[in-house]
Amino acid sequence: MKEYRINIRFNPENEKDRMIVAYLNGLRETQNVSRNSFIIQAIYEKIVEGDRDVALVEQIRAVLKEELSKVSFAAASDEPETDFSLEVTEEDLEKSKGLLRSGLEAFG
Repeated sequence: MKEYRINIRFNPENEKDRMIVAYLNGLRETQNVSRNSFIIQAIYEKIVEGDRDVALVEQIRAVLKEELSKVSFAAASDEPETDFSLEVTEEDLEKSKGLLRSGLEAFG
């Protein structure tokens, strides 16, 4: 296979570009690696990382789909439930008075 070449130009007026150029220029001394091999490795890792992200999202979707298939959902009614009574009976009043008395006795 013929060697594939690509040229990259950095803008010296762009702060991010300047930072990258400084980093790439220091690779030989700090990591004992060529700029070319570093860039190839960085691109490869970005591609693999992207593939991992896609696979992770698919795994999460599969788990959620499986777990949610075990749950039943019911549509909410527009009408509130009204099976309770707002009337207070004598019995309810006596219970409340008894609870109030016992609560007050606890405070002496």
